[in-house]
Amino acid sequence: MRGCGVRQPRVPPWVTPCVFAGCDSEHWGPHCSNRCQCQNEALCNPITGACVCADGFRGWRCEELCEPGTYGKGCHFQCQCHHGATCDHQTGECHCAPGYTGVFCEELCPPGSHGAQCELRCPCQNGGVCHHITGECSCPAGWMGLVCAQPCPPGTFGINCSQDCPCHNGGHCDPVTGKCLCTAGYIGDRCQEECPIGTYGFQCTQTCDCQNGAKCYHVNGACICDPGFKGIHCQERMCPEGFYGLKCNKRCPCNITNTLSCHPLSGECSCKAGWAGLYCNETCPVGYYGEGCQVPCPCHNGADCDSITGSCICAPGYMVSGAGCGEDFHKGAAKIKEGFNLI
Repeated sequence: MRGCGVRQPRVPPWVTPCVFAGCDSEHWGPHCSNRCQCQNEALCNPITGACVCADGFRGWRCEELCEPGTYGKGCHFQCQCHHGATCDHQTGECHCAPGYTGVFCEELCPPGSHGAQCELRCPCQNGGVCHHITGECSCPAGWMGLVCAQPCPPGTFGINCSQDCPCHNGGHCDPVTGKCLCTAGYIGDRCQEECPIGTYGFQCTQTCDCQNGAKCYHVNGACICDPGFKGIHCQERMCPEGFYGLKCNKRCPCNITNTLSCHPLSGECSCKAGWAGLYCNETCPVGYYGEGCQVPCPCHNGADCDSITGSCICAPGYMVSGAGCGEDFHKGAAKIKEGFNLI
């Protein structure tokens, strides 16, 4: 037959070499009078004109790709791809959907990446995890926002900051766990309790320093004195004016006008200058003046002194001279004249 011994066109393996070798790849049949209808590089049987499809194609003229999920020679092989991936209709190689990777697209994108071929970088902050397909951030407890950059607003905590803090009395809750962080003066799971009596401050770790049975303010430790006491530590006894006793319920017996104070426990009167006696209703004894009537009068010649100021009150025939009482000048002169007359 003609054509033998020369380079032959590509023919199927069942065709004996040189049989119909005169037909080129585009024709078939007697005298090669029929044009092949095959597509996509398919081979045409030179005798029958039947198409022998290349890998990945099917149909009478090899005009169709393999159905989805199949590939290869005669489309007889099943694709092994996962998660919505497509496989090459000729080789079976998997083309992964966005968010997946691996030979068979069996793996999610590695942490920190997302999207097609896992080439996009995740924008999430503060431990946020992005969706392997869309890149949308899933924030950890305590954070919110598109990229998890915002802490929970005060009074909220948890995933998406969706839970309300249970803390009382100004306590703040941990934005992650919701655990209450109490302000000074309070304790308890929800900061609902004041510090136990005798303690104060942050976590109630400080001890009160108050006296006379006083309690301290649970926040800053300031002493709250019982009635009748005063001072930083309630160390001083004080009753309302005019009262004394353990409960400040006894009325002082002192003369109010002449009294400085009434002792808060005993009711003993402390007299103003110039007054004495159990109830401050007596003037100072003769010869004394001042606070407690303890100061001797400086006056002479039988003079008395003012019980308050100590000013001398001179006896008849004497006049104030300096700090004391001297003899009256006129009476002294009369005595001298009388003496001359006797001579």
